[in-house]
Amino acid sequence: MKTYWMAAVIILLIIILVYTLYRKFRRANPWSRAPYERRQYFLSPAEKAFYDILDELVGEDITICPKPSVREVLQVRADVRRDRLKYFNWISQKHVDFVLCDKDTMQILCAVELDDRSHERSDRQQRDAFLDKAFKKAKLPLFHIPCKKSYGAKELNELCRFLCSDMLELSDEEEVEEVPICPDCGVPMVLRTASRGEHKGQQFYGCPNFPECRQTRPYRG
Repeated sequence: MKTYWMAAVIILLIIILVYTLYRKFRRANPWSRAPYERRQYFLSPAEKAFYDILDELVGEDITICPKPSVREVLQVRADVRRDRLKYFNWISQKHVDFVLCDKDTMQILCAVELDDRSHERSDRQQRDAFLDKAFKKAKLPLFHIPCKKSYGAKELNELCRFLCSDMLELSDEEEVEEVPICPDCGVPMVLRTASRGEHKGQQFYGCPNFPECRQTRPYRG
């Protein structure tokens, strides 16, 4: 009987030792388990709906970058020495919904936040206030667009004007064609290129609120 209990104790000690070694291995090798799975969609339905509107708005000369980290858009100034890591940490875990870049150079033009109901929370309001200040200090426009089922002149007017002025920024010696205003929506129209039909390849001005608004004007460039 005594031998039986000794054997049981030895087996128990072996189990405890094996479990302890296993726990140590897990801590030393956190990559030994990877409990991940692929997300089905990169954008939420609301983000995808706005992305489609944004894609129609910006035309062919601008690239849309969805959900980049703020640290990929802003950086701590080189002359900042004290608390440099602290300032980096403030932006390292945050992201914005969309960043617009020049297609040829990938120069960052502006950022867009799609504000849903979560932005009404006090913690999100503090986050938004911080990002607004950070982007303002960096002299990079950050536009807030309310999340809706459809978007019109009221929501997109400021962004439309910025994109038109930026895309048409030419030297003083060049003659700039005046951008027409949509007669229905009252916003600057954007330059587009026909992708099908008898006018395929030709440029024209279209309303940024397409497909809700189908107003067009000829381009005489």
